[in-house]
Amino acid sequence: MTTPTVAAEPVPMRRPDALRLASDLHSAEDELRKVRGKLREAVDFVHDPAYDLAARQALARRMGVPEPSCTLTVPAVVALQPVPAAR
Repeated sequence: MTTPTVAAEPVPMRRPDALRLASDLHSAEDELRKVRGKLREAVDFVHDPAYDLAARQALARRMGVPEPSCTLTVPAVVALQPVPAAR
């Protein structure tokens, strides 16, 4: 006696449907957004001259981002010109 063959349903974990793929993609994009935000915060720290240069350089090397320069940047001082006296 033979049994009728029925098409087997795909296993949900092996062949996800479009809705599951969209949900997984959305979750991955959210996670990537968080990671990029944390990386941006770390790079901002690396290039902030308010913190110790050696620590910032070591962190930059560890993260593989450009190291901060060892020169201090001082804003230019605007020299005030004397105002001529009115006659």
